[in-house]
Amino acid sequence: MGFMDKLGDVFNKATEKAGEAAAYASDKANVVAAQTKFKMEQQKLKGKIPTLYKELGEKVYIAMRDDLGHDVLTETVTDYTKQLNDINAEIVELDKKIEAVAQEFEEKVAEAAEAKEREKAAAAPVTEDVAEEIVEEVSEAKPAAEAVESVAEVTEVAPAVETVESVASKVEEI
Repeated sequence: MGFMDKLGDVFNKATEKAGEAAAYASDKANVVAAQTKFKMEQQKLKGKIPTLYKELGEKVYIAMRDDLGHDVLTETVTDYTKQLNDINAEIVELDKKIEAVAQEFEEKVAEAAEAKEREKAAAAPVTEDVAEEIVEEVSEAKPAAEAVESVAEVTEVAPAVETVESVASKVEEI
């Protein structure tokens, strides 16, 4: 495998990393959108609660003022209590959905990280071999310290595009 092929591999890895970053950003945006939707539903439900309390208070007042009796008063309070309990239950369910969306995203990220670690562990011997070949090729034209530095740049692949440009410029100097 020639030096330019190795650079091509580095560039391909950089492209793959950029794709992974875009997918992560997209997934995160979907999580935030879903959570925002659920939170808006919660706020809408929470907005109904003061109205129900006000209506309940008015009906209790009217029932007491007009002496409508204990049964009417009990029925009114029971009806409004049920409505308030239903709203509170819906709010709790939305909290669970918000947490589930976040948990699902975290699990997906953790699985991707584990898969990446397995790939990295499997590829480690190849990376060392490639690094040795690059050292051999570069050491003929550069001092040993510069060769080690360029190998470190090529094998890190973190800012892969910058690495490709850096190594390419060093090759041109040779």
